[in-house]
Amino acid sequence: MLNELWAKVSANERFVAYGVVGIVVGWIAGLVLGSASVCTSVLNQNYCVGSVNYFNYSSAGLFGILALVVGIVVGVVLYLKIAPNMNITWPMPVVQILLGGAVITLVCAVLMTLMQLTGPSGAPVLMYVADIIMLAGGALMSWGAYQAFVASKAA
Repeated sequence: MLNELWAKVSANERFVAYGVVGIVVGWIAGLVLGSASVCTSVLNQNYCVGSVNYFNYSSAGLFGILALVVGIVVGVVLYLKIAPNMNITWPMPVVQILLGGAVITLVCAVLMTLMQLTGPSGAPVLMYVADIIMLAGGALMSWGAYQAFVASKAA
């Protein structure tokens, strides 16, 4: 069944689907790679009292969550567009919904990355790998949605 659905997706919409996967993978990677243990030494004994996740630091975490939620919404819209037995009357063309969601996701990922670059010192370097994955996912989504939008206007 998955192959049948995937066959209905155009080449430009596949970029959007890859971007959604990139956003989700980037978010999960940020949660894992952006954590650091808080340890202290008392009388030559090391004690770890917890961990801090720099990926969610300050307002950057809110933009990261917003990028994740909008990316998932774009994925759901794409699924509903190609799913069998779905007859949805969309308020506007689906390509415009995909383009709007993809651009919002990209802007949120860019703002999140900029905030994290100016955030606290001592953040794990691998956290920025997650930022790059989320940026790449947002860029793929935006590029694919833009190409689909241009193709719909040319037709």
